[in-house]
Amino acid sequence: MRAAKILRAVADVLERAEHLAIRVLSLGLIVVVFGGVLLRYVFRIPLVWGEELAMFAFIWLAFLSAGVAVRRQGHFRMSALIEYLPGRPRMFIEVGTVLLMGVLTLVLGWQGFSLAASGLAEQSPGLRVSMIWVYAALPVSALSMLVFLFETLLVGPPPKEEA
Repeated sequence: MRAAKILRAVADVLERAEHLAIRVLSLGLIVVVFGGVLLRYVFRIPLVWGEELAMFAFIWLAFLSAGVAVRRQGHFRMSALIEYLPGRPRMFIEVGTVLLMGVLTLVLGWQGFSLAASGLAEQSPGLRVSMIWVYAALPVSALSMLVFLFETLLVGPPPKEEA
């Protein structure tokens, strides 16, 4: 019981951290894109690295948001038939789905880690930063998804947020 509370608390903190990162990245993305358009079309000064930074922020946004969607069970799923199943078969399918997502997330993490490691030798052309900072979005996101999947499997899904 104590381990369940700890896992839920860790998942809560992780989700709050991801929400904060998503907000910061979204604001940064808006500022960079707006600034790039303003500079290019009003002042005729192209912001060479702006598109690249926006693309990198968008990659991080997509993968961090995927982690939050895993926790909130917000991904697309075929639930029309599952809702009509009795308890035991329904539970079997739900657990099987979480386990399959876990396997696919492990593959994402493993391949993402390999990609991130290869990014050590690469530099982005505009910003001149190591590509590991971009590619790290995959293993970081996979790790958060695994935490959220463990939470769902061992403790159950988090309570629904009030709108």
